[in-house]
Amino acid sequence: MPIRILIAEDHTLVAQGYEKLFEGREDIVVAGFAETYHEVIFKLQASNAEVLLLDLSMPQTRNSHSLRLTGFEILEFIKSHSINIRKLIVSSHRDCELIKKAVALGADGYVLKSAGYQELILAIKTIRNGGKYFQKEVEMILDEKRRDENRFTEDGVLLTPREKDILRLLADGLSTEDMMEVLSLKKDTVNEYRQNLIRKFNARNAAHLVRLAYEMNFLN
Repeated sequence: MPIRILIAEDHTLVAQGYEKLFEGREDIVVAGFAETYHEVIFKLQASNAEVLLLDLSMPQTRNSHSLRLTGFEILEFIKSHSINIRKLIVSSHRDCELIKKAVALGADGYVLKSAGYQELILAIKTIRNGGKYFQKEVEMILDEKRRDENRFTEDGVLLTPREKDILRLLADGLSTEDMMEVLSLKKDTVNEYRQNLIRKFNARNAAHLVRLAYEMNFLN
């Protein structure tokens, strides 16, 4: 019997890409698509899907223009209602804390949207058969976090090596586009690192972040 999957994805082009990927396969069939939080909740209970492909950032409704991390709310709903479905996160979010939260809420696997087709197929089959699947890059992010867990500064701010790179480039006045080129990162990834730094330093903005970093001897 083929594996039946439910795809939760609000971007039409990405959803169409999934449809093309699985078209004609005999081992995996798409049981349905959901574009919003409420559609996912409804189809979780109405479909007989075995695996949920879930994006963490989705709108609440079709009329909502703002994205939020409703993927966590969906994981909580599945957990609290004991819905028998395996959960694979397919997301562009690389932040370790978000990955750890997804796992804590019951995610069985996590792959980035940059993953290849064959890796996605392998992830689906692995978790369908009761295993766990984390893309190598995701495992590296988690390993880096574990290595750094006990390396705090006097001020209690912990930075990953990549966050330190971003901080130095911000202090040097580089633009987002410049950082993308220097570090070979996507725009969303650079912006996510910047927001993580602002949050960790409790800064008001990027300029305030750099000033605090100098005061706390991160840039001296």
